[in-house]
Amino acid sequence: MKILVCPLDWGLGHATRCVPLIRALLANGHEVAIGASGGGLRLLRGEFPGLECFDLPGYRVRYARSAAAFLPVMLAQLPAVLLGFRAERKLLQEQLALHPRDLVISDGRYGLKVDGTPCIFITHQVGIRIPGGFPGRALAERILRGLNLAKLRRFDRVWIPDHSGDLSLSGDLGRAVPPPIGFEWIGPLSRFEPEGKALPTGVDILAVVSGPEPQRGLFEAALRRELATMPGTRVLVRGLPGEGDSAGAPCKNPTGLDSIRTGELTEFTHLPGADLARLFRNAGLVVARSGYTTVMELAGLGAAAAVLVPTPGQSEQEYLADYLQSLGAAVKRGQDDLGLGAARFVAAALPGFRRWRKEADGDSALRLFLSRHPLLARVDTGVRIAQL
Repeated sequence: MKILVCPLDWGLGHATRCVPLIRALLANGHEVAIGASGGGLRLLRGEFPGLECFDLPGYRVRYARSAAAFLPVMLAQLPAVLLGFRAERKLLQEQLALHPRDLVISDGRYGLKVDGTPCIFITHQVGIRIPGGFPGRALAERILRGLNLAKLRRFDRVWIPDHSGDLSLSGDLGRAVPPPIGFEWIGPLSRFEPEGKALPTGVDILAVVSGPEPQRGLFEAALRRELATMPGTRVLVRGLPGEGDSAGAPCKNPTGLDSIRTGELTEFTHLPGADLARLFRNAGLVVARSGYTTVMELAGLGAAAAVLVPTPGQSEQEYLADYLQSLGAAVKRGQDDLGLGAARFVAAALPGFRRWRKEADGDSALRLFLSRHPLLARVDTGVRIAQL
């Protein structure tokens, strides 16, 4: 089948969690093209240089500089986001007219549902969280949940990258009781394998920056201040694909990790997935955002020590950090009060993400799921739509 995969452009998380999905689709013999923008497009081009890619502009959302301003700033951008839904739908229609596809997979992009082509929507957010200080929060969340479900039901299937039972990583975010028809829990999507080549030198602390501006830059600045005062070998990955790294090697250079300096702070603007996986596997402590894609990658590796730092004001990340801390998976810290010196000792004493560690070649379950899925059967599109 000819399949178009389109991740949202809010940070790199939506693009990175599409990596194992694209690999599984290719392994099952499908022809995959990518529609994305910004850093996500650059990341996927780097991971899959042989695939057809085209620029599908996103909503270009910017975050507030403070937690208190997060909700007002997001609400002010809501009209532009809604217009973005219409614009991306039009662009998709134009693209499909030129290059027909059998299936579209949309990760977080609500506008990519057009008549005549089946579309699967990927999300870990069935429930929408809003900041705790918002008046009438519980009622507002129930209303938003209903509106979100109505939007999701427009798609032919909804894939939730999580476990549906006790091993749920997303907690209340990904739960739907009773499960709506067409909602499928496909298991966490992690591009990293739990085993692989060791690093040339040990890493005491790995700090990974991600997310939209200006919070990406503010998080990087906070990490720099903290890491400068700590002993040991430290690595900072800035999460800016498409540029060279501070160590002097191009991002795509597979030997870039050889430049890590023992006992010092080494910086990389961006690293390909294989190099980043080696860092994750061999780091004594990982410090990162509590974005869901990062959570899935830590879980897939069975990480033993992690500090999660929510984006200020982003209630989804606040919830995930609190939820995972309550399970003993990680330590939550605030961006303005990282306290990594103490946090690393607390994290080392926790069970961590060991219970979620995937098996070697863990993507085999995903490939099996895809091979048996009715929307991925090799039949005429019109027949497939009639069978839904």
